[in-house]
Amino acid sequence: GDLDCVGAAIAMAEACRDMDKDANVVVNKATCLARPLIEKTEQGGEADLFISPEAAMERVTEDTLLIIVDTHVQNILESKELYSKCRNVVVIDHHRRMMGSVENAVIFYHEPYASSASEMVTELLQYFDSRCKVTKSEAEALLSGIMLDTKSFTMRAGVRTFEAAAFLKGKGADTVAVKRLFSNSIESNRKRSEIISAAHIYRGCAIACTAPGTENARLLSAQAADELLEVSGVKASFVIFDSGNDSISISARSYGDMNVQIIMEYLGGGGHRTMAAAQLGGVNMQEAQSKLCEAIDAKYPRADGEEQDSIS
Repeated sequence: GDLDCVGAAIAMAEACRDMDKDANVVVNKATCLARPLIEKTEQGGEADLFISPEAAMERVTEDTLLIIVDTHVQNILESKELYSKCRNVVVIDHHRRMMGSVENAVIFYHEPYASSASEMVTELLQYFDSRCKVTKSEAEALLSGIMLDTKSFTMRAGVRTFEAAAFLKGKGADTVAVKRLFSNSIESNRKRSEIISAAHIYRGCAIACTAPGTENARLLSAQAADELLEVSGVKASFVIFDSGNDSISISARSYGDMNVQIIMEYLGGGGHRTMAAAQLGGVNMQEAQSKLCEAIDAKYPRADGEEQDSIS
């Protein structure tokens, strides 16, 4: 879960609590990419809001409602076991429809033209019961999700996006406080710079690999992929990292010149035109890099006379 996922989940859970319903955000803190937001929320007096998938499993009843945000694909849920145990499921997502989607949702709110799940939830909250009051903390959680998925309102930000942001600002969201959620330690900045400096160019794409054993590899890879887009002449960026459990993951970014979504779908992943990802099992870094280049070539065939680039 990233800032968009967790921000949307926090707002939905708090809205349910405002209607006197027992609600929690189910999250694995060890793998979550939005730990600063979780810590900020807990320090604000909501320490009991977040529970682990294991704890949630013990509390499921026939009347439990599971609200899934920022994804509709079963294989990348925070807990597929929890999903299987819940009879009542709602999905709120903005990603393009993919294979393996949640099948038994009583409500499937799917808006691929929305910038983020947080934008969708912000709109939903305006139709909720009058008892649901959006607090400053919730507004900042939602705004952080919107800012993440729009790269601070530079990508996929439509009229509805700015209207949602204006609503959140009116509820007290502090943009400086939100920006602090994106800050990193000096050590993280150093590691990210190492990833970027090791990148090479393949057919206008910047490709980099993280070093084995890198801490917070998933977060650093996403940030490095964003920064690599600022290199002159780069149409798309890809950062490959070891995601554990004998699998290699790829974070992909572009400004729209190349559709990284279809490249990642070729590898079994997905996402958006400008932000996508994939996970490969049973391969090493070098093999994953070769498969990535194969996917780029498959989706963007070489023009006549185009020179053959070296993969590594």
